[in-house]
Amino acid sequence: MNDLDFAYRLYYEYDNYFEPALPLKRTKYSDILPLIDRLRNSNIFSVNEIGKSVLGKEIFLITAGRGKTKIFLWSQMHGDESTATRAIFDIFNFFLSDDNMTDFRNRLLEQTTLYFMPMLNPDGAEIFQRRNFFNFDINRDFARLQTPEAKILKTTFDLINADFGFNLHDQSRLYSAGHNFKQATISLLAPPFDIENSINDIRIKSMLLTGKIFNIISSFIPGHIARYSDEYEPRAFGDNFQKLGTSTILIESGGWKNDPEKLFVRKMNFITLLTSFKSIMEGTFLNESLETYNSIPLNQKDLFDLVIRNLKINNNGFEYLIDIGINREEISCSLDKGYYIKSTIEDTGDLSVFFGYEDFDFTGMEISAGKTYPVLFESIKEIENLDFHTLHSQGYTSVILRDKNFTGEYSPLPINIITDQNIIQNEIKSGTSANLIIIKDRQIKYIILNGFLIEPKVSDNDLINGTIN
Repeated sequence: MNDLDFAYRLYYEYDNYFEPALPLKRTKYSDILPLIDRLRNSNIFSVNEIGKSVLGKEIFLITAGRGKTKIFLWSQMHGDESTATRAIFDIFNFFLSDDNMTDFRNRLLEQTTLYFMPMLNPDGAEIFQRRNFFNFDINRDFARLQTPEAKILKTTFDLINADFGFNLHDQSRLYSAGHNFKQATISLLAPPFDIENSINDIRIKSMLLTGKIFNIISSFIPGHIARYSDEYEPRAFGDNFQKLGTSTILIESGGWKNDPEKLFVRKMNFITLLTSFKSIMEGTFLNESLETYNSIPLNQKDLFDLVIRNLKINNNGFEYLIDIGINREEISCSLDKGYYIKSTIEDTGDLSVFFGYEDFDFTGMEISAGKTYPVLFESIKEIENLDFHTLHSQGYTSVILRDKNFTGEYSPLPINIITDQNIIQNEIKSGTSANLIIIKDRQIKYIILNGFLIEPKVSDNDLINGTIN
């Protein structure tokens, strides 16, 4: 079976391997522990506790295979970058399965040895933050090795002496693959090992394998694969592992439309890694050309979550056209999914060189700031009983709550709640909340409430959350 046919089989049979215990991107240490315990009982995997984080959480190395070619993967060294971690557990399920892929599994385990470090930063993962407990970026600690997590990664690397390494991360969903509207769903890099961006035999293998990945995954997400910046970073692990003789590939998981938990991106990781293992085992990546690697479009930060264009605005007697770019930030909270949304106007003016996940041309329409309802409410219960469709159709995006005992983190309702009456809501400028009114023929056609576009007469109000100010 050639590599592309193999990738398509993985694509169509992926649901058989999907690990249902990890549905959310806020994957915590406690989520993976029972899954690792399950691996201890298999005859395929060896589970070793190789050290502890700052707060004493075990860091694991999980090994499969007995072959000569060694492949080392490490994930979630940044605690809020979990896409590949979840894909790794899907891969574990793949190896534990008994189906029409069994011959391939046996051959791979005979010819390679796979080393997985699925969560290097469990303290950061527990609170879904990039850095570790010391507030150190582990991936900037290669030179000094001050954090226990960095020491563990370096020691493990030295012991394995791998032929290939996969450095697994997540990047912002706002990157595009080149200068266009297509998200960089997967970004790849054969990291440099010096400031001159030199090439040697070790890095050539990385570049050829990266080209192979690009060609395979482009069959599923054409135009959505980018090349990460190759600026040399002397403090980073991937750059230094390349220097030390392991052909290293960086994989950055970006965004995909309507995929807030990055489940589709996770699937692309699953296919990327398993097809890479096959290509390494069979040597098919050596048939690629360096021209393929060099042709991969560069990451560009050209995206917003929402762009609205060509709106007329009146400001102090001046009328002009304006585009507005809005981004949505995920704020950790006690919701089941682990976060709520807070949106901000990131940029205004001529945004014709940028693109949006959602992108609307409102030529002929006018825009103004959202309004605050003039009645003061004494309890959240009063607000819950409001007719939000009517409020939205009148341009109201906020209400005022006069209850000093209210302590909510966010508004679970499709309205913003103001608890401080001194807060200014009616501005359209960068850095302010994204609450706007869009008018067509002197009638309110849309509102933007906390960065979400709503058509008051037809929109389903339970699709969003408001904020509390």
